[in-house]
Amino acid sequence: LMFTGYKVPSPYCYRCPIGQKKDECAIECVSLLEDVLREHADAIAAIILEPLILCAGGMLIYPASYLAKAARLSKKYHVHLILDEVAVGFGRTGTMFACEQAGVCPDFLCLSKGLTGGILPLAATLTTQDIFNAFLGPQGSEKTFYHGHTFTANPIGCSAALASLDIFAEEGTLSHVQEISQELRKGIDMFKDHTLIGDIRTIGTVAAFELVKNKKTKEPLPGHDHVIREIYSRGLENNVMLRPMGNVIYLFLPLITTLEELKDILLKTQISIFK
Repeated sequence: LMFTGYKVPSPYCYRCPIGQKKDECAIECVSLLEDVLREHADAIAAIILEPLILCAGGMLIYPASYLAKAARLSKKYHVHLILDEVAVGFGRTGTMFACEQAGVCPDFLCLSKGLTGGILPLAATLTTQDIFNAFLGPQGSEKTFYHGHTFTANPIGCSAALASLDIFAEEGTLSHVQEISQELRKGIDMFKDHTLIGDIRTIGTVAAFELVKNKKTKEPLPGHDHVIREIYSRGLENNVMLRPMGNVIYLFLPLITTLEELKDILLKTQISIFK
């Protein structure tokens, strides 16, 4: 029942799909995306990306320049750009929306989680005026987009969203996130020499540690390895959630984390990993 989808390798800087070195390349990996578009653009409706962080893919944090180039390719080959900011929207990466850091305005923007501050479930899909107009017409024109569900526009969820947006505007949330982000980048430097940590990735209030058997060969530590389970368990004992995802453990800090709380979290993370 599913139509054909096309996949391209992720912009995975630590394990570059074309063998380039992090911080020394010109984002040549985007050529893999163009190869697919060049051959199949007529059959492709849209490019779907999580901007700046591929969360479920292993907390892969990639350069904004990759997103900018992907956006240019979407226009070049006349396919829509859909950005999934369900996890990274509303300040998670240091800006209200992650795509801002690449100067990209997508055709569709998917939002949720941070919209209500995590209090109630609510999602929103934003699109361009042209796409909106394509489904706008008089009764009987058969242009209506018949999609919805019973709890669409739940008033309690919408009220929570409005209150959350007010807090962003009134309490300088983004400025605070940027301050926390700077301290987080400095703080995770203590982990770089650990024998099990092959790569450290951070942006905004997110930090990810990729665990390896060997730092030189980059051989991954298996996701089921007892070491990962032990680190996770020790984290819980120290009241810090070091969620494992395959061979990656990561922090997804609340936007309201204080500098003192951040220091405490990093200390407990260090104890949990180095013990």
